[in-house]
Amino acid sequence: MGLFDLLHTWLKKDVDGLINHRRQFRLIRTVEMELIILGSLIIYVYAVCKLWMIVILISIIDVIGILNLWLLYRTQNILLCGHILTANVLVASAVANYLIGGVGSSYLIWLNIVPILAAITLSWSGLVVYSTLTLAVVVFFFFIEPVPLYIVPATEVFVLNSINYLFSLLIVITVLFNMLKENAYYEQLLYEKNFMLQADKEKFHYLARYDTLTNLPNRSYFQSTLQNYIETMPPHHYLTVFFMDLDGFKGVNDRNGHETGDALLLLTAKRLQACFRENDFIARLGGDEFIAIVIHHMEDKTPKTIAQRILQEFSTPFQINGHDVRCTISIGLATFPMDSHNSDQLVARADSAMYEAKKAGGNAFRITHSIKKSACKDA
Repeated sequence: MGLFDLLHTWLKKDVDGLINHRRQFRLIRTVEMELIILGSLIIYVYAVCKLWMIVILISIIDVIGILNLWLLYRTQNILLCGHILTANVLVASAVANYLIGGVGSSYLIWLNIVPILAAITLSWSGLVVYSTLTLAVVVFFFFIEPVPLYIVPATEVFVLNSINYLFSLLIVITVLFNMLKENAYYEQLLYEKNFMLQADKEKFHYLARYDTLTNLPNRSYFQSTLQNYIETMPPHHYLTVFFMDLDGFKGVNDRNGHETGDALLLLTAKRLQACFRENDFIARLGGDEFIAIVIHHMEDKTPKTIAQRILQEFSTPFQINGHDVRCTISIGLATFPMDSHNSDQLVARADSAMYEAKKAGGNAFRITHSIKKSACKDA
């Protein structure tokens, strides 16, 4: 799983970078469009007031904004276009304040927007850089009071101040709205991506532990479970391994095809699940080999009872595609700790016992510690 985790991490970083790039692209595009539209409205208002220097300034800013949009679509360079957008607003606000008269005017409020734009379009680095530049501009106007090039009539001061406050507030609201909208969209994407990653993780986890045909635990899962059972076995408890192999499965597979063979394996798994107890562990090792773990007390006859039940169940033909398919089973049993204290040896001895049952003609079970003493064969 190490390789999968490494690939997952690399893909996650790549996908996150792509999603964040698109998010920043949409934010810069939307904010730039809003600034261009707002700039056009400001140009109209200031043209009515005959503040031609401001009109020219905002017109230049709008043209730069349009060129920035073209550059954004052409190059997809969000870093460069984010800097152009933010610097554009900073320069426009600084020059407008200089033309009107510095800190005494309502134009100073436009400088408050610059750090917000920088944070949204350029993240932390932009916030630090442009907050510092904005602070420097504000300090400059506090210590150096420029001579205003325009003396705004008292009758128009209220209108211009209202427009500055209203439009700057409108920019803040729309920018924050778009940021929250993008964040919500981004969070939804992350939720969906995490859901898919979790589903993939569970799928890989399942494939690593279960057989895809029968949905029984596979060899790897069985081995780890058996080792864990042996290491944690309570006192006075025994563990019996059932090694089971279908009799004549290859012939059935060759005569009737692989589809019938797969159907037989699936039905075999279902019959075995019906024969064992709910807390017994059943797995498919591969091919037509199945294995199970039964925990019981020393004098408990449960393993023998289950083995006899399995033989009886497999004496009944399987119904596959409307045809009777006869296939019996041979079983070998080995018990911990009597036959072995080692999990691999325990499985090997159960396997040997199963082959003893096959040598006797199949449709039988053999118990490892009593192979030489008795032969248990189903009539």
